[in-house]
Amino acid sequence: MSDRAFWNAVDSSTREAILRQAEEFRAREWPVLTARGWRDFVETGNRTRYEDRYFARRRRTVASALAACLTDDPGWHDDVLDGVWLMLEETTWCVPAHDFSAREQGPRLPDPDRPFLDLFAAETGALLAWTLHVLGARLDERSPLVGRRIVEEVRRRILVPQRTDDTWSWFGRSGPVNNWNPWINSNVLTCSLLLDKDRDDLVTTVSRVLEGLDVFVSGYPDDGGCDEGQMYWWRAGASLSECLEQLYDATGGALDGYAVPKVHEIARYPHRVHIADDWYVNVGDGPARTEAADTVEPHVLYRFGRRVGDDEAAAHARYMRGDGAVTLPRLSLGRSLFALADRDWSEAAPSPAPLVAQAWWPQTQLLTARETGGRAEGLFVSVKGGHNGESHNHNDVGTVLVAVDGHPALVDAGVAQYTRQHFGPRRYEIWTMRSDYHNVPNVDGHEQLPGSEFRARDVTADLGPERIDVRLDLAGAYPKDAGLVHWWRRVRFERGEPAHVRWHDEWELDHEPNSITLHLITSAEPALGGETEGSGSTGTIRVPTPGRALRIAYDASAFPSPVVERIDLDDRRLSGVWGPALWRIALSPDRPGRRGEWTLDLRAEPGA
Repeated sequence: MSDRAFWNAVDSSTREAILRQAEEFRAREWPVLTARGWRDFVETGNRTRYEDRYFARRRRTVASALAACLTDDPGWHDDVLDGVWLMLEETTWCVPAHDFSAREQGPRLPDPDRPFLDLFAAETGALLAWTLHVLGARLDERSPLVGRRIVEEVRRRILVPQRTDDTWSWFGRSGPVNNWNPWINSNVLTCSLLLDKDRDDLVTTVSRVLEGLDVFVSGYPDDGGCDEGQMYWWRAGASLSECLEQLYDATGGALDGYAVPKVHEIARYPHRVHIADDWYVNVGDGPARTEAADTVEPHVLYRFGRRVGDDEAAAHARYMRGDGAVTLPRLSLGRSLFALADRDWSEAAPSPAPLVAQAWWPQTQLLTARETGGRAEGLFVSVKGGHNGESHNHNDVGTVLVAVDGHPALVDAGVAQYTRQHFGPRRYEIWTMRSDYHNVPNVDGHEQLPGSEFRARDVTADLGPERIDVRLDLAGAYPKDAGLVHWWRRVRFERGEPAHVRWHDEWELDHEPNSITLHLITSAEPALGGETEGSGSTGTIRVPTPGRALRIAYDASAFPSPVVERIDLDDRRLSGVWGPALWRIALSPDRPGRRGEWTLDLRAEPGA
């Protein structure tokens, strides 16, 4: 804060963007958090009514802290003080959905004597630690009590629980971990490095962080694939990189996790699942569009790519920023501060997206491929194998996604706003989680089942410059009662003229089935048609996009009566990605046999 030359040197467009957002927050009243609001989740399962207010406090505090640093204006100092004091007065920094001590059989309200260290408690601790670090002198001018309370509360709620409790599920001593591990550890490290004065405390914290990160990295596939989806990468792989950065800097390079080969592969994930613009291949709960408001900070990827020497990763980060500000206020004050302090990042010229030609993750079993590397124009295809016990899993083994000229046409819906049901025993009653709402078959009324034992079998991928060929057996993803001996799915992407995808399914059952249905989810209302050639007839499905349409052709005798269903989206998260609706096509043979096959031909319609 005292280095006014640094803050005055922040470029005008970044300064204006930060101050504009801070003013928008300041024009509103501070959100109020109530006991009734907390109990709302316990009683109804709704997360958003409480969390919207909770996160709005933190976004405003981050924006006001950045505005205070940029201007050194007393009005902003006072606004930061209000935000800090409100958070210090909160009984808990944990959100209701994460505090397992306050569920139906417990006190139904958070217990201040039992602080629960979840993602957002850790995030709040780091926010307060950074605020004290950059604005401590201005807060002291108002009252020295503020700084003391920050240290005391962060120690009580974050640092002591991390150092003394071995039962946290995210810690790694009780089983596999996911994004919670690096996300919490990155914030705990921040709190300790900025606030701990006792050497033994610091050593204990770092030692336990290293233990947790070892569990996280060892459980990550060697191919670097993020089975939680691209949104969660920003708090899985990205948070891992923040941990490694802090450990590297704090030890003068003695702890260099960037030297682990797997870490390099983790850095490569975001740009290799990029379709075009802000569209990405989505698996699990990861949405198809980036959610820039909170989790996505391109500078983290830029720094990560630079550390591991991956120019494409760094270029993709610069592409994501575009002509915009160096950083914008989000939930993480630390991420914004590091972005503002990185001269290379602030001075880096705009970059086109790498748009890699193809990528294959052999352990994760995910393919991405486009018609022409470096260009959004043309076909883009993704095929997913894997299993149905992945973190933030959907029952989606074998699903195929297709985009035309950078616009998704054959899609995965993603996930709605979280409720209690999303993380409970009724998760797979939610339509977006079910295989019947992914691009896979239903056999005699049987959908895929959740669990790591329900997986793709005999997966192969042959990637070449002219042709890509992926083959997998989906039978293992279905219950035994479905009677699948094999369900071979082969997706062949030909880059010739014209480029097309040949999608061939071939099955063998242990009985004569009553029904088999292939479901396809589309981003726009499909138009059904057909044409007759000689003795045969071809059915067509035309899926429009903002550019050219996707044309899906099939043998009309195989699917004589396609059915199209509109899926209205009344959830703000889903409609924010797709608009008001998605569509589901049901393709069913009249007389499915014990053995059978069908073929779909997918290509972009001719045109500009």
